[in-house]
Amino acid sequence: MTPVDLDRPVADRVHLASLPGAVEPLLQQCHDLGAPLLTGIRRTADAVVADLAGPLRPIAALRLYAAFGIVLGDDPVATLQRSRETGVLSVLDAQRFRVGELPGRRALTEQLASGLGWTNDPGDYDVNVEQAGRELVAQVGPLFRSRRFPAMARLPASANPVLAALVVKLAKIRADDVVLDPFCGAATMLVEAAAVGAGAVLVGSDVDPGALRAAGANAPLIAGGVFARADAAHLPYADGVIDRVVTNMPFGKLVGSHTTNLALYPAFAAELGRVLRADGRAVLMTEEKTLLNRSVADARGLKVVREVKLATPGGELHPSAFVVERTRAARRRHR
Repeated sequence: MTPVDLDRPVADRVHLASLPGAVEPLLQQCHDLGAPLLTGIRRTADAVVADLAGPLRPIAALRLYAAFGIVLGDDPVATLQRSRETGVLSVLDAQRFRVGELPGRRALTEQLASGLGWTNDPGDYDVNVEQAGRELVAQVGPLFRSRRFPAMARLPASANPVLAALVVKLAKIRADDVVLDPFCGAATMLVEAAAVGAGAVLVGSDVDPGALRAAGANAPLIAGGVFARADAAHLPYADGVIDRVVTNMPFGKLVGSHTTNLALYPAFAAELGRVLRADGRAVLMTEEKTLLNRSVADARGLKVVREVKLATPGGELHPSAFVVERTRAARRRHR
């Protein structure tokens, strides 16, 4: 991995590629960092663009974007040459690049190779030039999310880490909260919860032994995490002991089926109503939107207070994150 000096000041127009639904909170995080580090902040449909003047470390720590890019403008070679002198590329030894499938690809490849002395290496690159909406950007390989944070074990139906980070942010985890993921899979949600919920007790359960093995592989990233084999329709937890629930529910596509979900969702909603504390909050991600809304409405004392519409990379799936809390009357009953 190419080393990056995250503490040396740099200056560039940067592009933080996220996903629909996560852009707005990422935008707020950028505004929170604010001047002098970030100025000229604006959002697009799936990214935040800003002028960076300072060290990379605060930006690299943000978990709601997948790729970090340099906005190239009308003269990519000149922009990258400036970046090598005073910008992001000055803090790493970039030698290899690739150009994505875009108009004029061959000419741009030749231009970058001759103008910068770089090697065109699509299989092992430091810089990836892509069209991102209206912007031509040079994505910096060592600053991809998958390289900024430790590698995780994954399953085919594992939540996208950016969306998992959004679910955790929506949950508003507090110190000492008991946080449950009852469909934990490889525990992607709990990895994200561990990153932001200092002091929280993190509990994962799943009915699938294979999922629990994957979760166990991620246990080093979840300090104090506890895992158990359990059916989400029959949770082995006492009444009113869970502060927060964060989970990626089975959509009935990669995992389970719609027919199975017709019984599972109402049973889980009833269990959620039983184990959640009076001031508890659950954030449930699913593409079974009608079924989830109906199941929560039918569960005694629960309500959906917010729906955040999401999309996976490439737009293959369009789940929502549903924020669920107790009704006012149920809160009074459970105090």
